[in-house]
Amino acid sequence: MNFSLYKSLIFIFIIGFISIFILHLDFFLVVFSGIFLAVILNFFSRLLLKKTKLKYNSAFTIVILSFLSINILLFSIIGASLDSQIYDLIENFPYMLENLKSQLGKSNFGIQILNEIPSDPTILFKDNKETTFKVLNSFYSSISSLSNIIIILFIGIYLASNPASYTNGFIKLFPVNYRTRVREILDLIRKTLSMWMLAKLGSMLIVGVLTFIGLKILGIHYAYALALIAALCSFIPYIGPFIAFIPSLLVASMNGFDLVLYLAGTYLVIPLIEGYMVTPYVEKRFASLPPALTLIWMLFIGIIAGFFGLIMATPILAMLIVIVKEVYVKDYLEKEA
Repeated sequence: MNFSLYKSLIFIFIIGFISIFILHLDFFLVVFSGIFLAVILNFFSRLLLKKTKLKYNSAFTIVILSFLSINILLFSIIGASLDSQIYDLIENFPYMLENLKSQLGKSNFGIQILNEIPSDPTILFKDNKETTFKVLNSFYSSISSLSNIIIILFIGIYLASNPASYTNGFIKLFPVNYRTRVREILDLIRKTLSMWMLAKLGSMLIVGVLTFIGLKILGIHYAYALALIAALCSFIPYIGPFIAFIPSLLVASMNGFDLVLYLAGTYLVIPLIEGYMVTPYVEKRFASLPPALTLIWMLFIGIIAGFFGLIMATPILAMLIVIVKEVYVKDYLEKEA
C-alpha cells in the first residue's frame, strides 16, 4: 500500500473520530469509560501476571476479588461512620445553607450576594407543570446515570477478561502492512492511561488523607465524608479542589467565620502540596499532561458534555495526545517531510 493511501486512511480515521465524538458524545463517554476501566483492570492483572506464574484469567479473577475485598474491608472499618456522616450531611444541608445566608448577611459584600439569590427558591419555577417536569427530568437523569455505571462496569469487565481477542479483532480492521504499527500505538495508549491512573490514584489517596488530618485538627464534623469528597473530586485536575471546598464551607460556617478562614487555608495548602510536590514527582515517573492544554480541554468538554465529561476529560486528553503524536506527527508529518 502506498503512502498516499495511508494518509487517506489517517484522514478518514480523524474525520470519523471527530464526527462520533461531537455527534454522539454521551455514547463515546460511556464506551471510553468502559475501555478505561478495562485498561485499569488489565494493568493490575498484567502486574500480577509478572509477579506470579498464574494464567491471565486467574490473575484477572484475583484482581476483581481483591478490589471487592478492599472495598468490603474499608466499608467495615469506616463504613458505619462514613454512612452516618453522609446521611447527616445531606439531612442538615438546608440548615447549613440558612446559616451561611445569615453569616453572609453580616457584611456588605455578603448582602450583595444574597440580593441576587431568591428568598423563595420555588419562584424559579413558573408553574406546577414545570416543577413536575424538572423533578421527572431529575429522576430520569438519576436512572440514566445508574444505567451508564452498570454499562461501564460490564464493558470494562468483559474487555479486561479477554483483551487479546478484542485487540486482535480491532487490529485486523487495518491493512496488513500497518497492523504492527497499530498494535504499537494501542500498547502505548494502554501504558499511558495505566500510568496516568496509577499516578492519579496516588494523588487522590494523599489528598484524602491530608484533608482528613486537616479537618480533624480543625475539629470539623463529617471528616470522613468530606475527606472522601475531596479525594474523589481530586480526580478532576485543578477544578476538583474548588468543588470539594463547597460542602466543607457549609459545614465550617456552622461554627463561625474564623473556622471558615482556617478551612479555606487548609483547602488552599493541600492542593499546593499535591500540585507542586506530589504531582510533579509522580508525573515525572509515570505520565504528565500540559496544564494549560488540560484546562482548555476540560473547559471545552465540560461545556458540551456536563459534569460527566468534566470527569473523563483528562484521560481522554491523555489518549488523544498519544494518537496525535504517533499517528499525525510521526506517521504523517515526519514521514511526509
